[in-house]
Amino acid sequence: MPQSPNIEDVRIDCDTSAQYAVVVSMYEVYNDRIFDLLASSSSKTAIQKRRGLLFKSTEQSPDRKVVAGLRKIVCASLEEALLVLETGLIERRVAGTGSNAVSSRSHGFFCVEVKKRPERSTSASWKSSTLTIVDLAGSERARQAKTTGSTLAEAGKINESLMYLGQCMQLQSDNSDLSKPLSIVPFRQCKLTELLFSNSFPSSASSSTTTASLRNHPHLAHASSDRRHPQKSVMIVTADPLGDFNATSQILRYSALAREVTVPRIPSVTSTIIAGGASVPTKSSGRSSPTASAEDLDAAMAEIARLRAELDVTTVRYEEEVRRRREAEVSWSAATERCDAIEAELREELWTECEARLELEIRRYRAAVEEERERDEERMDRKLDILAKGMEVEVFEDPPQTENQKVLDLEDENERLKAKVEELSREHGLRSPSKKMRVLKTRKWEGSGVGFGGSP
Repeated sequence: MPQSPNIEDVRIDCDTSAQYAVVVSMYEVYNDRIFDLLASSSSKTAIQKRRGLLFKSTEQSPDRKVVAGLRKIVCASLEEALLVLETGLIERRVAGTGSNAVSSRSHGFFCVEVKKRPERSTSASWKSSTLTIVDLAGSERARQAKTTGSTLAEAGKINESLMYLGQCMQLQSDNSDLSKPLSIVPFRQCKLTELLFSNSFPSSASSSTTTASLRNHPHLAHASSDRRHPQKSVMIVTADPLGDFNATSQILRYSALAREVTVPRIPSVTSTIIAGGASVPTKSSGRSSPTASAEDLDAAMAEIARLRAELDVTTVRYEEEVRRRREAEVSWSAATERCDAIEAELREELWTECEARLELEIRRYRAAVEEERERDEERMDRKLDILAKGMEVEVFEDPPQTENQKVLDLEDENERLKAKVEELSREHGLRSPSKKMRVLKTRKWEGSGVGFGGSP
């Protein structure tokens, strides 16, 4: 089926007496800041050091805002423009999330500007028209995408800008109803809506700014004399009917705000077969002519017959392959059973041999242990014999005492203690008691007496 419309029959009028130039630029809105995607960056670390661009009016465009400092490349062919687009897509910020391995983290802008001026007039200014293709980053839920850290902050900025875009589109849709009062569209809330809607609304200060610019720059008089119309926009929505319900409903909610909805018609299968088999040139609308000739119908019927014949052959081959597959499955099952039986026999044989060897090793171990124990006992007996022969034991015993002898010993001990007590008593009686004598010393009066003169 055709994936793109046929534009071979499209013809555009061109002024052969004028000069044309096609200028391509590309930038992105990342975290509510504008970055040039065609600026030279040697490594990925340079992305973090990029400087944000300003969206403002300049001397060359006093009546409308442009992205100042944007790098623009002149392209002479379609291949060069596609190469510029590929370079910008490489520099665009992407990251892996739980729902998309290559998720866009910014809104991409691809601008194609066509300039025109008279061929022989080098002093004349260029007239230009710009086509801007915007690839909006999709809104995502943090729970499903499993975003954290900087990726979560990027998702917040994306969802916020899409929310403001929906508000602006809703207010524009409401303003189209003349029975209702006009509402102010808050397009300055974020960079995305400012880029999309700034040049759609005339500014009260634009006329005064243009007049002041004309006084300082007379060469802009010709460019500013032409009245510039507000920019127009077309929204292209792609929805997957089998995709996520929340994402599809969000996309359809945006598309419902459009004033005019055009659904491209997909060519039918019959018209595609006719066009491919009979080599009939396709039209841009994708529709087949209702007054098809008999030759085209015959060619279509022949093509259908050929496809049916190929289908029959394919069916026979499929049945043959199914039969072969079933035979292979039966052979594989038999081989598997045979392998299981051989494995069981080998396991039984190895188990019996292992048991016999284990029993033999146990017997050898027990015999070695018994022999070692006997050798240890014999060695210990020899040591005890040698020790008994080398030791001589002498036993000294006190003579037995009689009862009379014990009584005599106690009486002698009693007499000895009495004598000692008497001796201590005599020593105590010879001692005289000591007394403390108080010695009183007389004081000697050394002072002179006090005399009183006269008698009382």
